[in-house]
Amino acid sequence: MTPTALSEEVIPLTYGGFGYSGRIVHHPEPRIAPVVLVGGAFQHQGGWGRLERMVLAAASVITVDLPGWGTSDRLPAHHGIDFLAGALEQLLSKIAPYPVNVVGASYGSAVAHEWVRRNPGRAERLALVGTMSHLTDHVRAQVELTIRMLDRGSHAEFVDQVIGTMVCRDPRVTVARRPAVIRCLTQALNQLTTEGMDKYRENSRRLLEHAELPGGPAVEVPVLVTTGEHDPLTTPALSREVSARCADARFTALKDADHLVHLERPAEVVDLLLRFFGGEPLTGLDYCHPVERVGLRTRTALPSPRTAGEH
Repeated sequence: MTPTALSEEVIPLTYGGFGYSGRIVHHPEPRIAPVVLVGGAFQHQGGWGRLERMVLAAASVITVDLPGWGTSDRLPAHHGIDFLAGALEQLLSKIAPYPVNVVGASYGSAVAHEWVRRNPGRAERLALVGTMSHLTDHVRAQVELTIRMLDRGSHAEFVDQVIGTMVCRDPRVTVARRPAVIRCLTQALNQLTTEGMDKYRENSRRLLEHAELPGGPAVEVPVLVTTGEHDPLTTPALSREVSARCADARFTALKDADHLVHLERPAEVVDLLLRFFGGEPLTGLDYCHPVERVGLRTRTALPSPRTAGEH
């Protein structure tokens, strides 16, 4: 493949009998390795918007509609995260058979983490945005409730419940662009087709059935874990637990944001990601809490998110 100025390719694939697709936008003179974006439950490969455009200033970008996502085939829930990681590997081995930087957001964080763990040497660095070490009883109950609402046709209640799981609606705290983000998410949920609802059911059941991160050796490449400081779903505490299971990790929470941090503070997320992927210092950033150095290689006591500095 010969990259030209922001040329785009869409690659249709089949994995295990399920159709899906990937997409690459080539940067003619990148300064870092390609950035792979693996999105969450309501994201699709062409819907990264401003965040993708800003990443493209520095690197080629790869996005994907894995089975069960976007326009790809519905994937039954008994296919776990390992299956999705296999589909991601098939795509990346075809269009980027060289080291890449990987971003896993929300639901996609487990897939990205598992792909990096299973394919040593293929990732330069890994960033996880809005992730969790395990499914809490509270979140399990919320997810089960959304499925029941869909099953009984209570769409308005479904929309309200989904928004409530992702958005901090506490009026006492500041969340950037909260009204606009709620409007956008409400519109997307109201436009879900029957097929989209079926995919949501299967993806949610997959989450319930495969609630723990897959086992195996720790990820060895440098890892950045972040989420919004007010995230009600993948809370800072749950996200931080993931960083502690990696060999070499950093953790921070972005200010004035919740689970939808990529929509609320896209410029700040991209700045943090590009600094990390470029090996730049992660100090003195006013949009996030001081970055902690954590992970299995860290032998010192772990400081609190609000007082820690990168060291």
